[in-house]
Amino acid sequence: MADEFGRITRKDRFEKKRTNTKAITWLSIVGGVLVVVIISLIVFGGDDQDAPVANDGEENNDTEEIQDEDPDEHTLAEDQDELEVEEEELEVEEVETEEDEKEQNNESVQLNEVESDDENVSYAYEGNWEPIGTEQEEPHTTTFEEETVDWQEMMKAVEVATSIPTDEQITWWFGRAGDQRVEATVSPRSNQSETYRVTMQWVEEQGWQPLLVEELIENKHNDNSNDEDETDQETSSTE
Repeated sequence: MADEFGRITRKDRFEKKRTNTKAITWLSIVGGVLVVVIISLIVFGGDDQDAPVANDGEENNDTEEIQDEDPDEHTLAEDQDELEVEEEELEVEEVETEEDEKEQNNESVQLNEVESDDENVSYAYEGNWEPIGTEQEEPHTTTFEEETVDWQEMMKAVEVATSIPTDEQITWWFGRAGDQRVEATVSPRSNQSETYRVTMQWVEEQGWQPLLVEELIENKHNDNSNDEDETDQETSSTE
């Protein structure tokens, strides 16, 4: 009995020991697997977390670059350049249109040579000129003061009748030639030996209308003194 009891006890101890050994072995395996999993999560999981952060930084940089470029400002600059080009083109077109209108008006005007009783006139002609238009209101008052609207419109009428541009005119004399009529003696700057006397009349609400152009042989106003010229100017300027 004692031997049998001793064998059973040793056997039980052996089985118990083997069971404990297996349990320890399995625990070790499971623990190792867990350690591997944890390490993998730390290593690979850390990389995944860093990547979005890096991408976020890159996206922020790209956004800042886009904001720095300011597409709206760039568009406004381009629009401004386009507007300036369009304005220049419109100005050129307006100038060309005015020149075309002048040429058409000159072509439509019929000039007729007329005789003059003045021995100082070498050639005279009339034309079917239209009134040049006006910015002035009625009742109209003739004035010979330079830089006034009336003065500028009279010079424009002289340009229409003689084809001498207003900025190329040398005005020797301006004076009255009757009720709402004036005479202007002018020469082109390029050739002061040519002298013209232009007669024009005021048409109510339509402006000055050229009537007669006379080419003078001698420019008597050019020979007068400054005092005499000023006297003529002041006398002709009064109503």
